[in-house]
Amino acid sequence: MDYSRHRGQVPRVRVVSLIDSKFGPLGALDGKAVGSSRLNGRMEFNVYIDGTWLFNQCAPSRIFANRMELPQAQERFPLDFSRLLNLLAEELTERLGGNGVRRTVPTTGSLFFYMAIFDIPPDPDPAWGDIETIRRGSVARRQFAGEAIAAGFSPDGVFTVQLRGWIVNKVRERRYQEKMVDTSLVGRLVERAIAGDRELLHVVISGDIDILPAITTVVPDYTERVVLAITHPDAYDRAEAQTSFGLNEFRFEYEPIYLERDIGQLLPDYHYRCSNRNCQRDFVRERPIPSGENPFCRSCRYARPTRAGS
Repeated sequence: MDYSRHRGQVPRVRVVSLIDSKFGPLGALDGKAVGSSRLNGRMEFNVYIDGTWLFNQCAPSRIFANRMELPQAQERFPLDFSRLLNLLAEELTERLGGNGVRRTVPTTGSLFFYMAIFDIPPDPDPAWGDIETIRRGSVARRQFAGEAIAAGFSPDGVFTVQLRGWIVNKVRERRYQEKMVDTSLVGRLVERAIAGDRELLHVVISGDIDILPAITTVVPDYTERVVLAITHPDAYDRAEAQTSFGLNEFRFEYEPIYLERDIGQLLPDYHYRCSNRNCQRDFVRERPIPSGENPFCRSCRYARPTRAGS
């Protein structure tokens, strides 16, 4: 599936021009004009997702899945993008403050999603060896990107990269980096920050803090307009960290949104919190728990004493 409708050529990579599109220079990809962020007393916020980073956080061994009890047949964390947008709106409402009729309720503006997906030839070079893991990963990425697009994110940031032998080697060595994702995200954010309303907020979902220096250079008032939505720095996998900066080096007016703190709000039905006060673990079920029954996670349910005669 080719998600790129507007193509500027880079060797072996189909990309989107960051400035010109069929909507004109600086035009909104979703057809929304760049203008005032105030609509009927509401504030708008744009969302920019590093899809590769978010996809990795949903892997079985990463933070989202580790905080959950998922059905045995379900490997990845089942992120719901519509619920993610609702969570961002709720978190921004708290940060903007106010109460009653004066309370600022932000609404979503333009939605941008960036991810690279390998285009695997039907007859791959036998010298590459077994690439089944790479193939399954590409299928999972396409599904993930499709779910984001279905929730309203622009498809123009999903790049197709032709798989090559040198890429296969770097992927196996865990040294492959998708620079087109970072640069495209930053380019779009800078474009919107410069051309858009100064009251418009920009929510960046990414774990790559290395993109922040570029933003701070071009957008001097970034501290008042950019909000990070990430996992808490204490939860980072230091072995996989590529950043040379610390989050505490950047001063933001609004506290970052730590996604894992409200993990249950990112799930489709049916999600629960364990009734055991010493556990309180979030978990998801394929079927709802009957009304009137206390929700217990699998571990606590099996650990409970069995009633006599049952």
